[in-house]
Amino acid sequence: MIDPARLLADLDELARIGATESGGVTRVAYSEADRAGREWVAAKLREVGLEVSADPAGNLIGRLEGAESLPPLAIGSHTDTVPEGGRFDGALGVVAAIACARALAGGHKRLRHPLEVLDFASEEATMSGGTLGSRAMSGQWDAAMAGAPAWDGRPVREHLLEAGLDPGRIAAAARRPGSLAAYLELHIEQGATLEQDGVQIALVTGIVGIRRFAVTFEGEANHAGTTPMDRRRDALVAAAPFVLHAREVALRHGIVGTVGSLTVHPGASNVIPGRVELTAEIRGLDESVLDQAEAELGKAAELRLLSRKPPVECSPVLVDALEGAARGLGLTSRRMPSGAGHDAMCVSALCPVAMVFVPSRGGVSHSPLEFTAQEDCVNGTRVLLAALLDVDAELS
Repeated sequence: MIDPARLLADLDELARIGATESGGVTRVAYSEADRAGREWVAAKLREVGLEVSADPAGNLIGRLEGAESLPPLAIGSHTDTVPEGGRFDGALGVVAAIACARALAGGHKRLRHPLEVLDFASEEATMSGGTLGSRAMSGQWDAAMAGAPAWDGRPVREHLLEAGLDPGRIAAAARRPGSLAAYLELHIEQGATLEQDGVQIALVTGIVGIRRFAVTFEGEANHAGTTPMDRRRDALVAAAPFVLHAREVALRHGIVGTVGSLTVHPGASNVIPGRVELTAEIRGLDESVLDQAEAELGKAAELRLLSRKPPVECSPVLVDALEGAARGLGLTSRRMPSGAGHDAMCVSALCPVAMVFVPSRGGVSHSPLEFTAQEDCVNGTRVLLAALLDVDAELS
């Protein structure tokens, strides 16, 4: 049985690590606060009786042996945050996994499979493309990522070194396909669908593919007062149609598209923009549709690919197990895709995966205003444990 009081106390305790005056949390990947959060998780896992280790990418792994010689079942999420993030994103999944392990150990219930509780390193996109830890574990690490700029402009390599990690050994975190039997992840929805529809649980059917691009528009910087309008080469004016085009392409193909950052050079109010750099991304569940959208965007401007994550279909067997668990607990549920990326999409290279979502108030996430009700946190954790027991019994 899940102990609701301990689950919620753990969630509160973890939220105090990296807490900010705004009521949010800042545990940016590989920072001192992030490392403190992982140490807290490790201590909780040892307290429950799990063997704890960390791989070369900084992923934290707690292991509880099973009764049979089988590949492990894995549950977990991440504890790193965006700057001034919320206290539930990722953290709920890790705290819930600890609660499941505690319930099994305290109830003297031994699974057939070994159980691994995973706290993935650097899920958030603060370290370039994000999901660094799960990409490394699933054999998808790109060594060039170490030289890419992190959220603060410094290379990712510097953050790794400060955390005591060797950038040259990140690839050694890779595990072979089939080394896990299945992976289940509890997460907040980060959208408003469940709350608006009055549904308690979502069973995730798939995770969107994400492609991010950099685009540069060149013009000519000049005096804003003395250069006539018909003689200007304004880079921002050249970039503006592309921003609108990205929206139109997304609407036409039934996906989402976003121009999320835009840097104007030299960036002075009395200077005509000479260069504009922007980032754009598209997200969708169909790879062929993303191909078409990318091709259309590429006709409007030269795209430089920053990161590419393919869409992932969740295991129907695992989705059924989660749905059955929700039904057995008397909870309302629905199936839906995830518009956000998660560690589960990388872990799918190793084993079947599935996710369960619980409501986010107002759909707000990556913000101090992020909130999920205590009852929903407990409900999601109970579904996770019930599904874990079912999957353990059914999978070979």
